[in-house]
Amino acid sequence: MRELLAADVQLVGDGGGKAPQWKHIVGAENVARVLAAIVAPLVRIGVVVEPHEVNGQPGAIFRDRDAQVFNAWALDILDGRIQTIRSVINPDKLGHVGPVANLWAIVREAGQARRPTAT
Repeated sequence: MRELLAADVQLVGDGGGKAPQWKHIVGAENVARVLAAIVAPLVRIGVVVEPHEVNGQPGAIFRDRDAQVFNAWALDILDGRIQTIRSVINPDKLGHVGPVANLWAIVREAGQARRPTAT
């Protein structure tokens, strides 16, 4: 995945004050680290990522196991590398895509999925 990111890639979140969000993250190593940290727990809880055009750009729609939307990404791509990932998790901005999931519940469940299970 690291090879797809421009050296100065930016990850920009829009929670609109209504959803948890990350701060503005810059740099391929930092963005790759954040993406790697969130992917595994989301997969464990049944999240589906659908490639989708978002605001006229390549992107993705994230859905929970009940097919409810909780995130949309638009990608700025130049010369085959991702320059910017714009993440929208503000539920007011996602409603036109479909039923909106409870992001706080997803965050809690993903957090629990990160924890190692006792054997």
